[in-house]
Amino acid sequence: LENREEYEKIVFFDEFAVYDRPSIFYGWAEKNTRPEIPSNEKRRRNKLNGMIAVDASTGKEYLKLKEKSKTEDVSDYFAQLSQDCVKEGFNKLTIILDNNSTHKDKMKFQVKSHLENLQIENKITVDFIHTPTYSPNFNLVEYIIHLLRLRLLHHQNADINMQQVQEKLEKYFKFNQLQTPEQIQNIIEHICNLV
Repeated sequence: LENREEYEKIVFFDEFAVYDRPSIFYGWAEKNTRPEIPSNEKRRRNKLNGMIAVDASTGKEYLKLKEKSKTEDVSDYFAQLSQDCVKEGFNKLTIILDNNSTHKDKMKFQVKSHLENLQIENKITVDFIHTPTYSPNFNLVEYIIHLLRLRLLHHQNADINMQQVQEKLEKYFKFNQLQTPEQIQNIIEHICNLV
């Protein structure tokens, strides 16, 4: 991060899933019992996949929710992120991500094709840096996803549906940011100290 080029944006990226079922982070219960809440578990759980990138400098979050999170979806997300970077005046995008199977050569090839289709392949360079295997603590987005779950997804009503979950997340990220730039820098310093 210290060697960032003048017109380079560095982001951390990861995926997560949300369900239309209530979840709790903590709760009161009688001794030697577990807290119970009404649940819609009898029916099939609906799932929504989230893709989120976080700017390592500003903490700005780029959230995209989709039904699927296949290689094609990830490459499309990166192409849209690249297009946004070009509009913001950046000519390089560095993406730090884990070694998930959807992040391999096929996805990188698809990103290149998307950039050509958008006619921005000469306007931006996209580089990928993979964190070591099984090292979620090295990815800034893991910390952001944890906060997202705590602040926005825990303790939902038992009758919440996927559309309501999606609207809640999209509305929040349209007007808010989970962490300030100072807090982002503190997390990055923490990650550096782990190395």
